[in-house]
Amino acid sequence: MKISIIIPTYNEENALADVIGKTLEYVDEVIVVNDGSSDKTAEVAIEAGARVISHSVNLGKGEALKSGFKAVGDDSIIITIDGDGQHNPSEIPDLIRPIIEDGADLVNGSRYMNGPEENTPAYRRVGQKVLDIATNISAGINVTDSQSGFRAFSSNSRKVFRFKDTGFGIESEMLVDAAEAGLKIVEVPITVRYDVDGSTKDPITHGFGVLFNIAKDKIIRTFKK
Repeated sequence: MKISIIIPTYNEENALADVIGKTLEYVDEVIVVNDGSSDKTAEVAIEAGARVISHSVNLGKGEALKSGFKAVGDDSIIITIDGDGQHNPSEIPDLIRPIIEDGADLVNGSRYMNGPEENTPAYRRVGQKVLDIATNISAGINVTDSQSGFRAFSSNSRKVFRFKDTGFGIESEMLVDAAEAGLKIVEVPITVRYDVDGSTKDPITHGFGVLFNIAKDKIIRTFKK
């Protein structure tokens, strides 16, 4: 069974080569979606052995994942991982195992499955907790890390995702889509590094934006039923 990994990127030239090199130890192909970067993200990715898809302008993480999913073969297990080096590629087998052994469709890598992650800044965890609650209510599920970008997807799951949210709300939206389609969602514990966090987004503004999109999507879906 082929395993493909999608790395959505925006100006990630510093950490990307290391991330690609480590992921290639566990997957068959690495697809980097260069989402309108102004640095050398694309060049670095190609030199490191990745297949690159480039957006001419920055469209957002949702659009980057949409492009990545379209580029993957129909029979592939799909992994998503961030390009800033926060995630540990050696944990990829842990994400894949529930799909192969237990028939899971979406495996969510959770930083909080075994309790609080001690390195998570307090202000960030509070915001994430709010988004977890909102996502769980909207989807009717119970996950501990709704904003995780480190996930695995069965080959059969890809057809259920709408990719309506173009930005970082895509993490919640994909959980909602999977739940509404009756897919099997499981979580596995993962580790994370915050000393390499290269995010330029204000966490408060970002959090309110995601929360607004979750609520809006829930209202729209309710009225369509």
